[in-house]
Amino acid sequence: MVNAGKRSGRPRAGEERLSREAILTAALRIVDDEGIDALTMRRLAATLEVNPMSLYHHLPNKAAVLAGLAELVFAGLEQPDPGDSVPWDEQLKDAARGYRNALRAHPNLALQVLSDTSAVSAVVVVVVEPFYRALDRAGLSPRQIFEAANTLVDFIHGFSLGEASVRTENFDLAPDLITRVERLPAGKAPVLARVVGELGPEGLAYDFDSGFESGLATLTAGIAATRRR
Repeated sequence: MVNAGKRSGRPRAGEERLSREAILTAALRIVDDEGIDALTMRRLAATLEVNPMSLYHHLPNKAAVLAGLAELVFAGLEQPDPGDSVPWDEQLKDAARGYRNALRAHPNLALQVLSDTSAVSAVVVVVVEPFYRALDRAGLSPRQIFEAANTLVDFIHGFSLGEASVRTENFDLAPDLITRVERLPAGKAPVLARVVGELGPEGLAYDFDSGFESGLATLTAGIAATRRR
């Protein structure tokens, strides 16, 4: 007689359709909705309605899941080489915008991507080729390509973390900054006081899109100057 408390040998309904892609899609949904901390193998199994052990046939641990999420999110950044039909600096800017947009679409994943070695490795393999390709087309040496790409990616990471912490398109810095500057002792930070005073509330309003484009233009100009040297 079969013990009623034991499961039959047949898989649960969810296990019959289980795949690496299905696991990662469910994991990404949890991370997007609730954050990295909400993602556990047990929670993931419950979401998929499968036995937790069945997950390990596809992904051995949570670290593998996170690396897989990075791969899933950024796989769409792989694009065909446009060749010389697009200037190298525009190719570089397009790569940077694409990477920023991918991070912005999944802000809860962004910090994990930046702090987990296996996740970073997965991202690097998928993300940097368009950067390297554009920089190579610019005529930079291998060392210059490596350093320029790292600088650009670091800029995007830092910018994205700041953007994710605010989660709005604009950041109204003006009221608090103006008040603080007005309270400074006479003669302290005179250039800051002058610039803030001349810009006023409207000039100090920060828009993330324009801020990103400004930083990207500055970095690209710097790379162009390196190229000329």
